[in-house]
Amino acid sequence: MVSTNLSASTAARTRTESTLRPWRFWQTERLSAEQIKEYKGVFEMFDEEGNGEVKTGELERLMSLLGINPTKSELASMAKDVDRDNKGFFNCDGFLALMGIYHEKAQNQEGELRAAFRVFDKESKGYIDWDTLKYVLMNAGEPLNEVEAEQMMKEADKDGDGTIDYEEFVAMMTGESFKLVQ
Repeated sequence: MVSTNLSASTAARTRTESTLRPWRFWQTERLSAEQIKEYKGVFEMFDEEGNGEVKTGELERLMSLLGINPTKSELASMAKDVDRDNKGFFNCDGFLALMGIYHEKAQNQEGELRAAFRVFDKESKGYIDWDTLKYVLMNAGEPLNEVEAEQMMKEADKDGDGTIDYEEFVAMMTGESFKLVQ
């Protein structure tokens, strides 16, 4: 009877491990060797006890060091992803999987932004003129008034040339943290 329990226990553990391993591997395969090295290095900086674990409460500082500044709700979601058992800490494999997810979302977002940019840049000039952008800002989604639209465009037009190129469009739509994945 004991050997049956051991076999059942071993089978359950193996099933659990084989279920988790592909998930984590699948997430980390999106990362380059250089990214993995960088993320492991940052993780090790926060592994104060050298036991391969970082306190979940340190996740915000860790992400900030990488130039990623998630909102409070995004951070809570990330914490749940890396600390699935709610033990108060996470390991490097979980962190790398989280970064794989982050990169996938950022790449998806980049595709959506490129598609949106192409909608506004109908002639494929590589920029959106002010009149087109102003019209969209004042008439689509949650419309802005003229003053708000002009203020947003002035802030977005970093080089002051009167047009919004793709980089400026991305910064306007997402903030500077998007550059991390390019």
